Amino acid sequence: METKMYPGMTCNGIEFFFQDPEMKIIQHGHVKPFDEISYQTSQIIKEAIEASIETNAALVEMHPFSETKRIEQFVKCRFGGLDFQADIIDGELQDGEYWACPFHGSCKHEGTLCKLPKFNNQRLTKDEIKLMQLSTSDKTNDVIAEESAMALGTFHQFKKNLHKKLGVQTKQEITKISFFLNLI
Repeated sequence: METKMYPGMTCNGIEFFFQDPEMKIIQHGHVKPFDEISYQTSQIIKEAIEASIETNAALVEMHPFSETKRIEQFVKCRFGGLDFQADIIDGELQDGEYWACPFHGSCKHEGTLCKLPKFNNQRLTKDEIKLMQLSTSDKTNDVIAEESAMALGTFHQFKKNLHKKLGVQTKQEITKISFFLNLI
């Protein structure tokens, strides 16, 4: 059996995650509250926020008087899931990750603060993610098509395009990728 360690436990990576009601960080082998973030790590995040006018504006709108809250909000939106891929590697902030944020579908800043995951250097869409999640279940194609509000022929074409984009042929391969991307 393969045992995995979270980033930051035995490597120099840093992992952020939301554990209701607070953000946490794994760094130097310890799980700590987000407010114990190092100055250097905070600066890496701050640079990423300042690199995007839209991201900075969204965060200022949400937390107009607190830079600390803006940094924490950015990390929560972009890196809220606990997974096995470091959010900061060798001092470089990664692209972001998918996590089951309770505000998906209703957040005013969705797509600006959070990012849908990439696979094979291609950004996945909400519909592709939903299909991947449904494909990891024991549901039939008919049921998945119905739950996706697609005609069966449209569903099969969509599924074929997703398989091509992911470079897979089976539901089992989609399940592995879904797990890797923190979709399930």
